[in-house]
Amino acid sequence: MDLDLVVIVVAATLFAAAYLQSATGFGGAILCMAILPLVLSVRDAVNFVTMASLAVTLMIVFANRSGLSLKNAGPLCLGMMLGIPIGYYSLRQLDDTFVVRVLGIILMLIAIAEFLSDRISKWKIPKKAGAGFGVIGGVLAGAYNVGGPPVVAYVYSRSWSKVEMVATLQAVFIAGVLVRNLLMLGNGDFTPRLFLLVGISIPAAAVAVWLGKLTLDRLPLSTLKKVVFALIFLIGLKYLIAG
Repeated sequence: MDLDLVVIVVAATLFAAAYLQSATGFGGAILCMAILPLVLSVRDAVNFVTMASLAVTLMIVFANRSGLSLKNAGPLCLGMMLGIPIGYYSLRQLDDTFVVRVLGIILMLIAIAEFLSDRISKWKIPKKAGAGFGVIGGVLAGAYNVGGPPVVAYVYSRSWSKVEMVATLQAVFIAGVLVRNLLMLGNGDFTPRLFLLVGISIPAAAVAVWLGKLTLDRLPLSTLKKVVFALIFLIGLKYLIAG
């Protein structure tokens, strides 16, 4: 495929992904992986997302730095960093279709429980489960690059402000992306072509982060939570069907 067309598609995709992640706290990597394999190999798409995500999440956490709390983010970050090597080196040996489908069912149940919580109970994911959800997210991220939704479900079940939720998620994603980048470095996955694509795409992503932050500031928390858990349900449905 013509390099100019690849650059346009990659930059436009990262712009949309950065906006979504800045506005909701997540979804950027999922959106990228839905589009980029159309113009890149799956391996290059995963590697590009890993590299670009570091810059995007750093920009988002800076924009929401007032909500960053080590108390909130620490257990999740630690769990994510511990889980990624486990998934990277071991879980990939399992039947990935089965694992991803089980994840899809769990995500759908969490989303349904959240939507029905006001009607059936006040049950929430326990706060002490943060480290555990971080490990689960890390294992899945290391193996299949789908570790975000479990962490998002935990964070959005908390009674935090919008800025705290988004900042916490970015801190967790930074921890995970740093580990994945180190693993990629050890495997020689960085290439000049990927560096070129990331370098060209980042300026547009910076604009998207700013626009996403404006959206986040204006979106009511109740509406944001509904949007996020609807996305979690749809992601779970996709995982269940596609595996």
